[in-house]
Amino acid sequence: MKRRALVITAVIIVILAAVFLVLRSGKEEEHSVRTSGIIDGTEVTISSKVPARVSEICCNEGSPVGKGQIVVRLEAQDLQASVMQARAAVQRAAADIATAEAGRRNAQAVVRNAEAEVKTAEANQEKTRFQLEQAERDLKRVEPLHREKLVSDSQYDRTATQFRTARATNDSEKSRVSSALSGWESAQAGLISAKSQVESARARQKEAEAALALAQSYLDDTAITSPVSGTVIFRGMEPGEFVSPGAAIMTIVDLESLFARVDLEETKIGHVRLEGEALIRVEGLPGRVFRGKITEIGRYGEFATQRDVVRGRQDIRTFRVKIGFHDPEGMLKPGMTVDVEIPY
Repeated sequence: MKRRALVITAVIIVILAAVFLVLRSGKEEEHSVRTSGIIDGTEVTISSKVPARVSEICCNEGSPVGKGQIVVRLEAQDLQASVMQARAAVQRAAADIATAEAGRRNAQAVVRNAEAEVKTAEANQEKTRFQLEQAERDLKRVEPLHREKLVSDSQYDRTATQFRTARATNDSEKSRVSSALSGWESAQAGLISAKSQVESARARQKEAEAALALAQSYLDDTAITSPVSGTVIFRGMEPGEFVSPGAAIMTIVDLESLFARVDLEETKIGHVRLEGEALIRVEGLPGRVFRGKITEIGRYGEFATQRDVVRGRQDIRTFRVKIGFHDPEGMLKPGMTVDVEIPY
């Protein structure tokens, strides 16, 4: 009788324990979302800006790279020649500027000389004009006296000759003033032309400097560096292959921006909130839990990941969720499959 009582008691205990575990399991499921995901990160594609042949690639898929590390080298002989040619063009442009500046200074000196000649001619013309006026007054004074025989013929002839000489001299000085003005205008035109040549030479120098900067940039781009610290997840080129601008040579995942990515069904997305807590576990690291926070929730549903045909409902859509985590030891790697628990 006692044995039967013990058996019944044991059965009751087992049943109660099973019920307790079921209730507890249901309670846990009721207060958390469990799903699987993958460790992902910001991907950076390494490509070339110039068409060239690959001479060296540092890493294979899975290799770590550091920020600023040279990961790809391209053949640069042609680009080095282009840089030398562009540098020579800059030097020629500088020499052209020096020549044009000398021409401008010379044109300025010609203008100054022409201005001096104009001033001298105008002063001489003013002097001869005064002499002409004086000679004209003398002739007008002598003419009536000569008609009245009060002045001799020789004196009258001398006065008339002085007047004609003064008039000729004045006319000559007028012509000299006109010639000096023409020379000044020509000198001004020469100065304008010289200034234009200087500006043109400077423009050619800027153009040559821009060409040099571009050629130097292309040459610098033959040593391609990684903008981030990370892991190579794709390598699409080998040394000796020709790469076109923009073609992917390799892809690097940024280790400083790793996150867990999960796709939650629309029936569960309502339990998730930004900055909410999440727990990350990895099968290969038993007992290790990485704590994280939800940093992003997809605004729109993605294409269905499974079809619900049991009750005739529409396809189940999913929302992408990103979870940032704290992993100072760097144990989580891109591509790892993880189990994610999101309490609510």
